Amino acid sequence: MSNKLNSKLSLPVIISILLHGILIIALGYKFVSDTGENYGSINGNSIDAIMIDPSVMTEQYQRQLQTQVNQQKADQKTQELLDKQIKELAEKAEAEKAAAEKAAAEKAAAEKAAAEKAAAEKAAAEKAAAEKAAAEKAAAEKAAAEKAAAEKAAAEKATAEKAAAEKAAAEKAAAEKAAAEKAAAEKAAAEKAAAEKAAAEKAAAEKAAAEKAAAEKAAAEKAAAEKAAAEKAAAEKKAKQKAEQAKKDKALNDLLGGLTSGTPSSGGAASRKGVSDGELDKYKSLVQNAISNKFINPPNVYRGKTCELQIQIAPDGLLLNVTSKGGDADLCREALAATKLAAIPKPASSLYNEVKTMNIEFQPK
Repeated sequence: MSNKLNSKLSLPVIISILLHGILIIALGYKFVSDTGENYGSINGNSIDAIMIDPSVMTEQYQRQLQTQVNQQKADQKTQELLDKQIKELAEKAEAEKAAAEKAAAEKAAAEKAAAEKAAAEKAAAEKAAAEKAAAEKAAAEKAAAEKAAAEKAAAEKATAEKAAAEKAAAEKAAAEKAAAEKAAAEKAAAEKAAAEKAAAEKAAAEKAAAEKAAAEKAAAEKAAAEKAAAEKAAAEKKAKQKAEQAKKDKALNDLLGGLTSGTPSSGGAASRKGVSDGELDKYKSLVQNAISNKFINPPNVYRGKTCELQIQIAPDGLLLNVTSKGGDADLCREALAATKLAAIPKPASSLYNEVKTMNIEFQPK
């Protein structure tokens, strides 16, 4: 930029210097010519003289130089503005060119994409059409092949079925014949085996029956012997218990002064002395409660039914015997069982003669 400015300044300065040199030469020449012609002449009016002031020339030169510099500055500023405008115009032109190129590129890309899309769609349509045609052709060929295969298979099946039917008929006839022969042989063998088995079973049954009869006879004899022995032992035990009971009764009678013997005695009137009916009923109530505690009356089956029990006890309340004297048979059976399990309370010594053999009207609670 400085070289350009120097080049611009050097030419005007040179021109200005040349012009000033020419002017100075011209003025000097005129001065010399005028001086030579009129030097020493006096016309009586005036004396012509021309003088050039160097300071005036210098000032004039400086003004011209300043004017040139100002002009150069103005030209430079104008040139800078012009350059700026040119630069802006160039940049704008470049931007417009870039935008135009971009728009053109985008348009070209869009047109290319549209063309490619159209081509792809066309290719896809052509491919789909080709595939559809191929599929239809393949389907037609497949159908034709399947039809031919089905007809062939049907023909082969018919032939095979016919052959199989003929073979089956022959095999069936042969099998039936063999089965008939086998059945006849098996029947004969089975009848023979059944006869032999029946004979063996009959012999075995007769043998088993004989053995069973012998065993039953032996068991019956053994059971009879055991029963006889048990009855004998029970009789002996009962006789022994009876003897012991008689002995106890005798000892008790002796102890109580013969009140239990059934014969009148001088102390018989005293046996009821001091014993009231209330005490007797109270004791019998206790006995009945003891029996009821052992009696099971599911869902009040025996409600409203009664059984008369005759109970024999020892002085300590031990049950010696119990029997039923009347009433509902089922209730009496259960009442007898409950009495045998019951804990009969010990009576007072003054009550024993009255309760050693007592009748109880038992009714379930």
